[in-house]
Amino acid sequence: MHHQALLIAGFAALVAATPAPQNIDFAAIYAAAPPAETGPAPTATKESVSINNVSASAVGAAKATALATALATAPQNAKRNGWSWGGGSGGYGGKSGASSSSSTSTSICTTSTTAAVATSSATASTTVAPPATTPYVSTPCATQPDGYGPKVQPDTVDAFLAYSEFHSEAKNAVTPSSYTQTFVDLNAAVTANTYLGLTTFTSYDVAQCGALCDKTDLCTGFNIYVERDPSVNPSDSCSNPASITNYKCTLWGSGVDSASATNNGQWRDSFQVVITGSNGYEKEVTPPAQPGWQPPQQCGGGTKGHSHPSTCLGQSFFPGPYNPALCAGYAVAQNKKNLSLVSSWMQAIYKMTNYSPYQCKFFNSYMLEKNGKPMGTYCSLFTQSYGSSQATYEPGQQGSDKWTCSRSYSYSLAN
Repeated sequence: MHHQALLIAGFAALVAATPAPQNIDFAAIYAAAPPAETGPAPTATKESVSINNVSASAVGAAKATALATALATAPQNAKRNGWSWGGGSGGYGGKSGASSSSSTSTSICTTSTTAAVATSSATASTTVAPPATTPYVSTPCATQPDGYGPKVQPDTVDAFLAYSEFHSEAKNAVTPSSYTQTFVDLNAAVTANTYLGLTTFTSYDVAQCGALCDKTDLCTGFNIYVERDPSVNPSDSCSNPASITNYKCTLWGSGVDSASATNNGQWRDSFQVVITGSNGYEKEVTPPAQPGWQPPQQCGGGTKGHSHPSTCLGQSFFPGPYNPALCAGYAVAQNKKNLSLVSSWMQAIYKMTNYSPYQCKFFNSYMLEKNGKPMGTYCSLFTQSYGSSQATYEPGQQGSDKWTCSRSYSYSLAN
């Protein structure tokens, strides 16, 4: 009788509960710290930010800190059988003490954030320093690696920005196969959360930059540009040295857009660094498979996310390059956490019904963008699978900011 009363009470609470909209917690997104690198260092000639998917999976797994349950206790759109087992707002069915000792997330899919994975931390990635042949480039008045571009005369910022050869190279560049050109001949380079590295070329070589992106994990966009740099490291006794010209290629774990081209250069002492001939390119590729999950499926044409409040198990945001491994790690860890907290007899019942409000069977990952700038990977976990056409969520306008999705893909549990 006692157990039956609890079940009835739990069912009543379920019926009374109204699923809350599965909205993004934008306050949490705004508060999230950006990656350590959002573009190349001013003195860099070569950098790489390598992504370790084992570490990325561990970062995702760290988000599963407590028992989580969806509101629905049966598959969405399925007829109820008269009993409402476990889950729901009451969280009944957990092991003795689970509800009181562990916080339980139900119905309202809250957003958690974490530090970026694509940083210079030892566990997640590595940033390569300038070549060993130039170990003293940061000391005062040290000679910098010589640029391969023309030495513009007169040696002024205005003359550099007006130099016709730079603009001709940018405007006449051939777009590599599988890429789309997103902007051409700007006086600014890309800055974003999704930085993957820098290489300095001997010429304005778009094909070579695209080839580098193709060989780099998670790279889906690149930016090539011409930069006016100092010939020596500016200091008190050499504050405005003669300039050199560098051809730079940067790689990105997202698309690139003119909205992200905000790096206009900087002052280094009395020397002004400027940028011109800046072109952007991006490609749409299917993200990598994740162990234990079926092949990824594009959602809503790639620009819309899934929003199913009653079957949502949790959400999380990870600043940095787009990486579904973060979401997979989060989903697997949440399932493991829940399995350790839900009683074995309830697990047996859920197995018979082929549905559990405690098990993630499907996750959606996409790049979240603010005003056209990529911010990071957004993950949503669900207790049942959905078709691509059921992805209809668009973040929309929040105050003065327009939020959008790109590279939206879903993964269904393989077994």
